[in-house]
Amino acid sequence: MIDEKIQEPQDELSPAPPPLTIKGRMRAAWAHVQCSSLLRRHRFQRRTRRHMDSLGALVCTLPLVGQVGDWLYSLGFSSEYALIRAGRAVRSAALWLAAAFLGAWHSIADIAFPEARVVLREFFGPLYVFCRGVRNIWVHGGQVRRERGFWAGIVADLQYLGRGVVRYMGLLPRMAVYLMPLGALAILLAVVQTMMGSPYTLAVEVNGMTVGCVANEDVFDSAREDVLQRVSYAGTTGETELSIQPTYRLAISSDVLNESEMADAILSAVSDEISEGTALYLDGELTAVCADGDQLQLYLSGLLEPYEDPGDPNVSVSFSREVTLEDGLYFTDSFKDYADIVSLLSGVRQAERVYTVVAGDSISLIATKNNLTTAELCELNNITPDAAIFPGDELIVTREEAMLEVQITRTVSWTEEIPFSTKQTQSSEYAFGTTRTVQEGENGVRTITAQNLYDTDGNLLNQTILSSEITKEPVDREIVVGTRLPSGSVAQVGNGTFIWPVPQYTYCSRWYSSSHKGVDICAPAGTPIYASASGVVSKAGYERAGAGSGYGNSLIINHGNGYSTLYAHCLSLTVSAGQAVSQGQLIGYVGSTGRSSGNHCHFEIRQNGRYLPPQNYFNR
Repeated sequence: MIDEKIQEPQDELSPAPPPLTIKGRMRAAWAHVQCSSLLRRHRFQRRTRRHMDSLGALVCTLPLVGQVGDWLYSLGFSSEYALIRAGRAVRSAALWLAAAFLGAWHSIADIAFPEARVVLREFFGPLYVFCRGVRNIWVHGGQVRRERGFWAGIVADLQYLGRGVVRYMGLLPRMAVYLMPLGALAILLAVVQTMMGSPYTLAVEVNGMTVGCVANEDVFDSAREDVLQRVSYAGTTGETELSIQPTYRLAISSDVLNESEMADAILSAVSDEISEGTALYLDGELTAVCADGDQLQLYLSGLLEPYEDPGDPNVSVSFSREVTLEDGLYFTDSFKDYADIVSLLSGVRQAERVYTVVAGDSISLIATKNNLTTAELCELNNITPDAAIFPGDELIVTREEAMLEVQITRTVSWTEEIPFSTKQTQSSEYAFGTTRTVQEGENGVRTITAQNLYDTDGNLLNQTILSSEITKEPVDREIVVGTRLPSGSVAQVGNGTFIWPVPQYTYCSRWYSSSHKGVDICAPAGTPIYASASGVVSKAGYERAGAGSGYGNSLIINHGNGYSTLYAHCLSLTVSAGQAVSQGQLIGYVGSTGRSSGNHCHFEIRQNGRYLPPQNYFNR
């Protein structure tokens, strides 16, 4: 009654539960199944455990089970004990064998090397005593420090050490066996360190007197050569006759002289007739000595100044020969007046020489007599090798050459077109020999940067290509060549087309003949030369490095189909051996190197080593 009274207000306040849906009923049913399964498993496990316990208690009551257990325990214990005893026996046997081996070894050593034990005791006895004493001092002192303090431990260590020294005083001489080698090693290391850190030099001696030191043998050789040059020059200009044979020896010094200072020191030691001056060297050769070096420097600068352009960084001016001024000591009688040196520099070092033709002479014979090639002789006289000469004719065999010439180096850049190449494909869709243009070609643009060397008259002497940059790639012309014959079969079209290597220049001074295996295409120096066909550069360079003697700067291109082309007498080359080139690619510039009588490009076509007339491939 009380519960009903209490629950009645709650029933009035709590809302009625909502009715279960189908999904809720299915979930409740599944939960009921799971709970029932869990309860069944729990009851089964309890019944199984209870049965197993009852079975175990029943088995333990059987007398046979106790006897089997006792038997298994005895077997395990006996096995374990047997293994332990076997291990002890093995260890005892090993120890016995080791003791027997050591005893036998000691016996053999005593018989074979009776003094070995004594020697070992003499060498290592003091070391053993020392190590044992250090250990004992450390142990004894540590114990005293723990009991009575730090200083008491130090005092105990010193007392223990004193007792050890008194006790083993007899071992001190034997300790010298260790101390003496260690001392000798320390001394050796100190000596080596000192010697390695010393500044070793070469002391130069002349007539038994030391004149100074140089850093190395190269400086000595250079100074000696400089002295010999000064002596030789003085002997040609005066009456100086000296024989100087400087020598050197190894020394330690921190004060060394350079080449020029050593040369001055050597001359000061062998002669009193020397004075300070300035020497003029041309290409490393002593040419003149004067007293006024500043004035000579101003004269040389004055020769270059008219051609200098400070506002143009691409222009530099220099002499045709290496000019060096060096201050130093020189023989007094070898000095020249400033005016004489100026006259020497403004003159010629090799005047023009004329040869008079005699009976029996020929162009090649005259060239041989004067150490010239036939091409050089023909170039000097502007004649051909087959020109007629008669006794009494005069030929120039040496051209006049100035002592000192001014040369102007100018860095220049220019753009040039890159001719497009034609790509040819074959197709059986078209009749044999007919062509169809798939894509029109378009020239590219290349920027060339080079260093040109000019004389004072503006003549180009040499050209060095610095860079070649393509700013616009050429567009190849693509054509299709038909291969279908009227019969329907297909034929292979050969690839043997060539382009003129020097476009826009068609005049040839010489054509192909039995004595001339190519064509000479005339063009100004520096005109571009292009590859006549694609291939690989097999040779490129000067003379033998290129096409051979007489060809100057030259190259050979192998086109891979039995054909090859040759380009000779170039001013410079832009490709090298082993480099792949395409048809129309820049490979060099027209020049007159090698055996050449003027600026031109010597061009040859070969097939399997056989020379072909180039005029057969181009319209004359």
